[in-house]
Amino acid sequence: MPALRLVGNLWTLSGHPHPDIEWPLARKIAAIKTAGFDAVTGYLDEAAVGLARMEGLDCVGFFWATDFDTIAREAARHRTLGVELLTVFLGRHDTPPDDVLSLGLALADAGKRHGLYLAPETHRDTGTETPEKTTALLASFRQTRGYELPITWDFSHPALVKHLARADWPDRLLAEHENIRAAKLFHFRPFNGQHAQLPVRVNGRRIPEYEEFLTFFEQVIQLWKSVPENRQQTMWVCPELGPVQSGYSLSHELPPWDQAKILAEDLREVWNKSGAR
Repeated sequence: MPALRLVGNLWTLSGHPHPDIEWPLARKIAAIKTAGFDAVTGYLDEAAVGLARMEGLDCVGFFWATDFDTIAREAARHRTLGVELLTVFLGRHDTPPDDVLSLGLALADAGKRHGLYLAPETHRDTGTETPEKTTALLASFRQTRGYELPITWDFSHPALVKHLARADWPDRLLAEHENIRAAKLFHFRPFNGQHAQLPVRVNGRRIPEYEEFLTFFEQVIQLWKSVPENRQQTMWVCPELGPVQSGYSLSHELPPWDQAKILAEDLREVWNKSGAR
């Protein structure tokens, strides 16, 4: 049966519990383990990977690829660290489409060379910041190479960019069915068409908008599970909450890390109810 693995993001713990008394790296990684996560993600160095492994956590790397030298350097560095799964920001918002494709091709080549899974994330200020850019990149890559470019799917960015109503999510956000089914990495931040990040609780309770997000998460699970090849695969899911200084969280809400722990529990519950383990 397919497996769910939850990935704690060090970014969520930025400035936690307060910018003046932010936890050291070791405490953050220990907290991720204590909270029941299976892996840690972020810009990882030897110290972070070592601490994660001491806690029995897997690692998902990250880097921003704006040129070929960075791709070559970061792929080799993560190979040395033994980190095989990576989320990548590909290009910038103003990188021409042909250049984004060239970076994607170089990323795929580096992945094959080093035995890594390098997956651009659908994200603002990158070459995949809109559904149209992502679709064009995937189509060009598919035409050039004959297979799918790995993608880390974060549906909150395209939903907000297009201000999508909930009824449009299945057709608009899941249009790249084949690529989503083939994906391994996902970021799930509670969102709707007007908010890139919803609070997980308001006055201690779920709100209807958050419930709709959880229903969408289940739809993605069912789509991903519909492929027989995924019966023995792992879906790596990052329950992502941005910190206050990033602009995602608001200062009056629960701390982002506290929200991320609740979100992780809710996502695991939805997964378990879906019949997967």
